[in-house]
Amino acid sequence: MGCATTSVKITSIVMNAILAFLAFGAIGWIAFNADSESEEFVIAAYIACSIIVIFAFLGIYAAIRESVVLTATSAVFLLVLAIPQIVSTCLVLHGHELKNAQQIVDVAWQANNMDGLQQKYECCGRYSAQDYIHLNQLIPPSCYRDLQQTSDHLYIEGCIENIQSFYENEKQRFIIVSWVLVAFELICCALAVFLAISFRNKQRRMQF
Repeated sequence: MGCATTSVKITSIVMNAILAFLAFGAIGWIAFNADSESEEFVIAAYIACSIIVIFAFLGIYAAIRESVVLTATSAVFLLVLAIPQIVSTCLVLHGHELKNAQQIVDVAWQANNMDGLQQKYECCGRYSAQDYIHLNQLIPPSCYRDLQQTSDHLYIEGCIENIQSFYENEKQRFIIVSWVLVAFELICCALAVFLAISFRNKQRRMQF
């Protein structure tokens, strides 16, 4: 096996390991922020990332074993994974509707169940702490950082603004993570194609 093939083999193993690590990281990120997306989206993302992990490890195993069939299989499935992922990322980029923060906050406000939102998103009231004052209510402890009811610990921003900003930031992070995964999938696919051809040529030379 030539120096070029050996270098590509090592590179393929490293890139597939990085791809698997990124996919594991994406799974953890999705789990942590599952409530910011629909259940269908979360399930689809879990499945896609899990499949990426499987074929990343397959790519590593195929490169180590110098298997033509497994390397070619890895290349094909990584390409098949990358195509719908590109399409879905473009859809999110241009047409995906974010969750409506105002609707979520309004439901919590009417149910008098704002504490969880206020602590999680570091906000107070629907638009600000003035919402409680206008209703002649005490500002709840959940409106304060670390529940310390002092003016310098009071959350200034309202929950609608903070939560909507959170959803928008999560959308941007998803797009970045998705493009990074696609890039690594395509690189690993190209390396797998090169290795499959190299391994096949090596097998042919050994037959003569």
